[in-house]
Amino acid sequence: MGIIELIIVLVASVAVSNIISHYLPAIPISLFQILIGLTLALVANIYVEVDSHWFMLLFVAPLLFNDAWRFPKRELWELRGPILGNAILLVLITTLVGGYLIYLIIPGLPLSVALALAAVLSPTDPVAVQAIAKRVKLPANVMHVVSGESLINDATGLVSFNTAIKATVVGSFFLLEAELSFVWVTLAGLIVGAAMGAILIWIRDSFGRVGLNDIVFHTVVTLLMPFAIYWVAESIFHASGVIAVVTGGIVGKILNDRHAEVQLPEGTVMAVHTWEVTVYVLNGVIFVLLGIILPSAIHNIFKSSRISNLDAIYYGVAAWLIIFILRVLWAYGIQWGHRFRHRSQQVSFRTAIISGLTGVRGAVTMAAVLTIPTLTATGEAFPDRDLVIFIAAVVVILSLLAASAMLPLITKQRTKRDFTQPEMNVEVDNDDSSHPADLNELQARITILRVGIQVLRDSQRENNRGLVYELVTDRQKIIRQLRHQLNDDNNNYDLISDQEQQLREVAVEAQRDCLQQLLVHEKISPLTYSVRVRQLDRIEASLAQGQVAKFRGMSKLWRRIKLSVRVWLSDEASDKFYNQNQLAIREMAKAAIKALSEVVSRQEGDTVTQRMMRQSAYNLIVIYRHQIEQTKHSDTAEQRSLDERLRLELELRALNAERDMTQQLYEQGRITRQTSINLRQFINYAETNVLVGKNEE
Repeated sequence: MGIIELIIVLVASVAVSNIISHYLPAIPISLFQILIGLTLALVANIYVEVDSHWFMLLFVAPLLFNDAWRFPKRELWELRGPILGNAILLVLITTLVGGYLIYLIIPGLPLSVALALAAVLSPTDPVAVQAIAKRVKLPANVMHVVSGESLINDATGLVSFNTAIKATVVGSFFLLEAELSFVWVTLAGLIVGAAMGAILIWIRDSFGRVGLNDIVFHTVVTLLMPFAIYWVAESIFHASGVIAVVTGGIVGKILNDRHAEVQLPEGTVMAVHTWEVTVYVLNGVIFVLLGIILPSAIHNIFKSSRISNLDAIYYGVAAWLIIFILRVLWAYGIQWGHRFRHRSQQVSFRTAIISGLTGVRGAVTMAAVLTIPTLTATGEAFPDRDLVIFIAAVVVILSLLAASAMLPLITKQRTKRDFTQPEMNVEVDNDDSSHPADLNELQARITILRVGIQVLRDSQRENNRGLVYELVTDRQKIIRQLRHQLNDDNNNYDLISDQEQQLREVAVEAQRDCLQQLLVHEKISPLTYSVRVRQLDRIEASLAQGQVAKFRGMSKLWRRIKLSVRVWLSDEASDKFYNQNQLAIREMAKAAIKALSEVVSRQEGDTVTQRMMRQSAYNLIVIYRHQIEQTKHSDTAEQRSLDERLRLELELRALNAERDMTQQLYEQGRITRQTSINLRQFINYAETNVLVGKNEE
């Protein structure tokens, strides 16, 4: 397979894993990516030979740079003690103690290889625990420490790993030489990273000051920064590229924030979202590659006469237990240290267990272990290379499974927030209001969407009635999804309530009666009747399962093709069928509205159930009115242009009302500052989506 085809397959695999994860959110997406890689290797016979230099440059450099760029500086400074302790001391302890224990457990494994294995297993990967943090409520400080230490422990662990690997390749290890090498690569990496980060930001901003405020240029420079920093550090100065990209990311972010006046806002937003997509794809590709490489490593290990299959699995489990126990004991010891310093602080072994479970190993570990050379300096095979890769893979998978299974049991709390990805402009909420916020983010979104709907209703005129119905219908659909998110952990948006199902059944029955009357009075042909009846049958079948009928995608396209063929084969003219079909849709919608109105008129009283029934009936009536307006619509260029202007005006009016309501909710203390920020971001994205491509003269 060529490199272009391989790239397409890898990126497509990441996209497929995202689809699967959407339906199985309880399982970390990294596991799906590994399974997809296994399938590609076993079924499609795909094999990838990893080159250490380009792998570190292509994957590790941008991942670490993005983490350093996005991590909030306030938390990084406030938690500097725990972060530095975990990132430096814990990594060194894990490398030395864990490596020696692994050396004792696995007979025949060289000490330098055992130390390299422990070092590469030391870095944590907060991105790998993303799916878990969405389901359980984890202490914010714990997640911030995990995120912060990942910026530094990646560098510490990888430098230690490279030192041990070089000792194995060369065949000797001198402590003084190793210390000097460690000091040089660290200091040089810090200097090169800081200098390169500052220079690249200065070059980008200099072009901005002279008028080259090009969005593409801004984004490309930001994307190239980690690759340039890593290459210069490694190839020219022989320093640590890992430390350099982390330092360059932190320095670049600080300078970027100080010189924000020379940047276009849209350039900043585009760069952020481009990085999100890039990092997501790279992170996913690493796990897919792991799945592709695993069969080869497993095959070599399982056919080895020196190590039995059960022993190989045992070594992987034992390595994970060693790393996990060391992290738990470290976290527990840190709590005791804080207790001696601050007498009031409580010591919790449960928190230590949580800290141990959140230290999931992931992309950086696998990216590094795949760079182990196949040969030493003497030309001999690198000792136990396949076993090291196998153990690392077992540790990554076990850490993901353990966190996914045990964290929900230990925390016993669920949340919708993702603590693993630092957000833009995130600030810690320190509201001192005596009345705590009574609306969460989903409830607040529903509230502001209802305000937007009311503004759209008030804006309804004769010339924009159809557009109002369309926009109101779209917002009602979003409200429906948000309600199901509030009440259904499985996020099944298609399920409908009993009241709505009853109303839909009434509407369908009225439509069926109307359709029969149209056929009896010869206002429509049997072909038109057949087409509309089949649609009603599909709706009824969906209602029988308690779901909303959805007609889209390939099934909708296939039905249209079959309908076109039926019309072409029949004796009817296409124009005649079209007019009759529009008439049927219009009359059926009127019949449904009449039936729903009669149901509402019988709902006397003001109970919660009756209010919900009236609201559901109104929502359905809006949908049917929209269908009526669509049948009256003249599809001409002039009409389309007019509709675009009216739609833009209505959308902006509704979004402005939603933005004002967000401010009111925050001033009233009904939502937190973070919720207010998130709501404004949603509104800004929606407004950008409405305005993009609009260029009226």
